[in-house]
Amino acid sequence: MRFIILGDLHYATYSKPEVAAARDRFFNAFFGQVAAHQADIVFAIGDVTQHGSYAELQNQDKIETYAGLKLVRLVGNHDADSLEKAELAPYFLGGMRSVGEDGLYTAFTLGDVRFVLLDTARVKESHTDYGGIIHLRQLTWLKNEIAQFNAALSPRYLAVMAHHPITNTTHRSEKPMLSILNSSEVQQVLAQVQRKPAFYFCGHNHSNSIFGPDANGWYHVQAGAPLETEGYRVITVKRDFIKVETVDIDFGDSALRADFDLIRYNFDDDFTIHDFTLFYGNSTDREFVFDVS
Repeated sequence: MRFIILGDLHYATYSKPEVAAARDRFFNAFFGQVAAHQADIVFAIGDVTQHGSYAELQNQDKIETYAGLKLVRLVGNHDADSLEKAELAPYFLGGMRSVGEDGLYTAFTLGDVRFVLLDTARVKESHTDYGGIIHLRQLTWLKNEIAQFNAALSPRYLAVMAHHPITNTTHRSEKPMLSILNSSEVQQVLAQVQRKPAFYFCGHNHSNSIFGPDANGWYHVQAGAPLETEGYRVITVKRDFIKVETVDIDFGDSALRADFDLIRYNFDDDFTIHDFTLFYGNSTDREFVFDVS
């Protein structure tokens, strides 16, 4: 089984028509490259849009459909800037219903993996505090998910996914607002997993980073933002190993590179471009094999 994780996409609204056209050309080509892998499932791990507006979500939907792609979106802080969670629901979790009314989170099994998708985004607070949080009801549900995983013989792996990282794990997660505010409470729940290794996939910090195992046997895999790191994660799952790879966007067409540069340097609001080499990551941040044989 193989799945793909796209880091923060930041599909944005642009006031200049030529930039908006470049945006759609780029994402159509990019999504086409992702679809060509024919992965079993493709996740967009939050901040799929810049403002979380209906227009951004609906336009992105059209482009992914045209490219032959179906995204399972997790909600990020930017996605929750404009709309309530109930209004966002039709565009997130790949059409699956949230198990709680207090957010957009769910769980399902595919192949040898139990996927647990969390909601760490606060509504309309991103302009003042873009850190994450997981409230008690969702934490209780997560605790039950882990207990059920422990008690079962299958699936083989547990993969928890969230937009925000756990504090003091992946690159930049020690900085203010670049992790889950109540990470210590979340870690107390994650520590209850008995069937290891377990995997925590995240985004938010725009850089490729792999950390682990932590004290509780978790590996933390952070996906870089494509508009910064020029790539995406491909994860291959076998019974005796999980392989994480980072695939670069193919810029063989110079026009695609021109569109890419035009959209990332012409955001109508703030979008910080960080040091490419640092965020691209070294070899151990970009590829790793977790051998559990």
